[in-house]
Amino acid sequence: MLANNRHTSELPEELRRYFWDVDPNELSFKENSRFIAERILNFGNLDDVKWLFARIDIQDISTLLINSRNLNNKTRNFWQTMLR
Repeated sequence: MLANNRHTSELPEELRRYFWDVDPNELSFKENSRFIAERILNFGNLDDVKWLFARIDIQDISTLLINSRNLNNKTRNFWQTMLR
């Protein structure tokens, strides 16, 4: 998944709560975009999803929905329906 270069690769403070099991200071959107996207799609609110969609192409999100093992079924079904 390619991170859009229009924005900083640093994870905003308000998104760090979704990464309780890793050091958020070690995350880079450029290098960890798939992992970050999965967490935001699973647990994020509307503002978080807007942040994500400003950085990743819809096609990359669609591919993630098909291939990810880390999205729960409700999340996957919701986003597949929303992106049709």
